[in-house]
Amino acid sequence: MSSNGSFAPPPPPGTHTTRPAPTTAREALDQLALEIPGARGALLASVDGFTIAHSSSMPDEPAHAAMMAAAGGLAHQLVEMGGGEQLRQLVVDHDNGLLLLWPIGRTRILALLTDSRVDQSRLRGFVRAHARLLAADSVRKIVTADGSKADEA
Repeated sequence: MSSNGSFAPPPPPGTHTTRPAPTTAREALDQLALEIPGARGALLASVDGFTIAHSSSMPDEPAHAAMMAAAGGLAHQLVEMGGGEQLRQLVVDHDNGLLLLWPIGRTRILALLTDSRVDQSRLRGFVRAHARLLAADSVRKIVTADGSKADEA
């Protein structure tokens, strides 16, 4: 209530939009790139170098997933060499921003391209909130034209 005893008017319609919760890894990665200032793109890859999902702002380059998997494998070896047991994050700080690599479970790695000043704690919070979806098995059964069942990634 204002000082003159009247209520403030409600906000205009459409000033706050609620996005539906993502149901696929790609939707989650797109949402991350859209909602977090400084996040430019994301790629989810298997540890054996195959793309699982990527944000629409990332090119679909098979070599990218292979490089991320190789970097993750090297980072795990460096952790062991340093006396550690668990890789938490690999950061590549370059002249155009950051490349952040995070393991997602034991079989996936998430790569994020960001500006240098991105809020990394907000990124981590988003990824933690969507970890189950990012770690979920993305293979589902489809029925082929002859009636048999096959896997679809």
